[in-house]
Formats: sequence, structure tokens, C-alpha cells
Amino acid sequence: MNAIEKASSDLNGTAQDARKDLHSTIDKVADQAQPLVDKVATRAHDGLDQVGDAIEQASDTVASASGRLLARGKELSAACQRASDSGREYVRERPAVSLLIAAAAGYGLSKLLSSRK
Repeated sequence: MNAIEKASSDLNGTAQDARKDLHSTIDKVADQAQPLVDKVATRAHDGLDQVGDAIEQASDTVASASGRLLARGKELSAACQRASDSGREYVRERPAVSLLIAAAAGYGLSKLLSSRK
């Protein structure tokens, strides 16, 4: 039994030494990997910030263009309304002249369109 106990003790000692060596190796690898992990994390954060900035800039551009288009649409609508009002006023003030202008425009359009055939 003495040989078995000695072999068991040697095996335990070897296992403990191997465990210590493996813990030491794991700690070394972790210490060496940490700067790489930090570098990858920093680059990932930087990339995410760049994408976020690009999306924010695109959103601002779209919002600005939309605002300009909306303002331009309101201006155009107001101009059309003014033209419509002035046309109605002209017809009310001069119905005979308006009728003659409409007839002349109709005749001109009919000649223009009939010559295409």
C-alpha cells in the first residue's frame, strides 16, 4: 500500500502543479488578451458613433429639406390662390371680355390640337 499511497501523493502533487501552471497560463493569456479586447471594444464604439453621427446628419438633412419643401409648397399654394382670386375678380368685373378670351383660347386650342392629326 505504501507504493500506492506514494503514487497517489505524486499524482496529487502533479495535478496541483499542473493546475497552478494552467491557472498561471490562463492569467497570462487573459492579461495579454485584455489590451486586444479593449482595442476591439474601442473600435466598435468608434464605429457605432460614426454610424450614429451619419444617421443623425442624414436625418437633419431630410428634415431640413422637408421643411424647405413644405414652405415652398405653402408659397406655391398661396400664389395659386391669389391667381384664382384675381381671375374670379376679373371675370366678375369684365364678363364679356372674359367670354371672348375664353372663346379665343378654345378656338386656338382646337386648331392647335386638330393640326396634330
